[in-house]
Amino acid sequence: MNACVSIVVPCFNAATTIGATIEGALRQGNNPQDVLIIDDGSNDGSLTIANSFEPRVRVLTGPHLGASAARNRGIAETTGEWIVFLDADDLLVSGTLRRRLETAEATGADVIVCDWQEFFDGRDGTVDGAVRSVDLAALEADAELACATHVWASTAALMYRRSLVQKIGGFREDLPVIQDARFLFDAAYHGARFAHSPHLGARHRISPQSLSRRDPARFWRDCLLNGTQIEALWRAGGTLTSGRISALADIYNGAAHGLFRAGDPSFRQALAALRTSGLPVSRRNRLAELLSDVAGHRRAVRLAQRWTTSRRLITGLRRRSPRFRSAPGQRA
Repeated sequence: MNACVSIVVPCFNAATTIGATIEGALRQGNNPQDVLIIDDGSNDGSLTIANSFEPRVRVLTGPHLGASAARNRGIAETTGEWIVFLDADDLLVSGTLRRRLETAEATGADVIVCDWQEFFDGRDGTVDGAVRSVDLAALEADAELACATHVWASTAALMYRRSLVQKIGGFREDLPVIQDARFLFDAAYHGARFAHSPHLGARHRISPQSLSRRDPARFWRDCLLNGTQIEALWRAGGTLTSGRISALADIYNGAAHGLFRAGDPSFRQALAALRTSGLPVSRRNRLAELLSDVAGHRRAVRLAQRWTTSRRLITGLRRRSPRFRSAPGQRA
């Protein structure tokens, strides 16, 4: 088990976290490894912190081009048989690379995924959240369908075989918000064999400053574009099963709803994608479209928000009212 693992860390303005991330990458025992930090045009001191770890890590710099471009540069600049893509605020648990390599050797898989724990920064330090595990049964049933819908894992919990990464061709730079999820789908699309390494090997930081939370419209536009690209792949390959058709309907309806709530008029593009593909438009999206036609998009969004707030308030009042509580021995 002498395989080398390359750890690629894109970093943009992560001065408060990059030091701990690098330390976690270096605390991996005797496993041969190559740790590469790609500073993506930071202006907050991240580069100074990364440079302080040389020569134990390599540091590359460049203009701000985004995480996908930085990761693709890391792929080109490393040679390890295996690659782990770390975000600049996530942590590797000591010894996880050894355990992942053991799983790889035992299974011959192309993608090794361990369990990961969510955490976030509180007033008095970090607060631990849920421990997550991949839905291996869904991957075994239809890996492409699973990765196109609900199967996701923190990049810190994944280890990819380099030959697979090269087959995929790198991260999608046209999907800046969900490029990690798309990369996992692309692995499945290219026939990757997945294996679960049953141990807690990574800690994934939940940050309110993540791009998906800062810009929900951009997130949902990425989801819409991703769906159209996946549909094209499935149609071209003649693999559009009934389950995948239902998944596409869910993707487009979810994007339409998210874009409408975000106040982005491109929600109509998601509706068009549904109708062009002969997929059903959900009731709530039909209502949103009608309301937008009648009242205008901005006013329709405000009205929908008021309705949602009122409904939640009424639901809360009902739950607190004795009239709506179950009597002893009755089911709620």
